[in-house]
Amino acid sequence: MSYIIDGIYLMIGQLLKLFKTDSLKNLILIFIVFSITGIISLYASDVLIEFISKFISNELIKIMIRVISLFFLYQILLILVAVPFGQSSYFISYQTRFIRKIKSLF
Repeated sequence: MSYIIDGIYLMIGQLLKLFKTDSLKNLILIFIVFSITGIISLYASDVLIEFISKFISNELIKIMIRVISLFFLYQILLILVAVPFGQSSYFISYQTRFIRKIKSLF
């Protein structure tokens, strides 16, 4: 039984290091922010596609609009959702690293 608990502590330690945070509380808040943001961005892009469907019938264009809207909505919502959880500084630095990686692709 002790090896299971040791494995859990090891896994939590690795997650803390991976997400560059110092406490389990912050890690849980980060996971909550990521999950809420994902749900809201999917719902918002669904509403957007429903609206656009009235004007565009081409499925390929709708899929492209959905992917692009998901990308931008997620980035904006990530910061907005992080603020009430007190994680805005973490996610602003996360966004900065993410944008740098995207820029390096081009």
